[in-house]
Amino acid sequence: MTGERMGGEIFNTAIIIFTLTLVGLGIGFLLLRVQGGEE
Repeated sequence: MTGERMGGEIFNTAIIIFTLTLVGLGIGFLLLRVQGGEE
């Protein structure tokens, strides 16, 4: 049971990190696109 619980926590953490990474890349891409459009 302990192993399964740890595995679940690691899996949830991986999902959070993956989501934050996608959001960060999306925001960065939009910022670069806006800066490029202004110039």
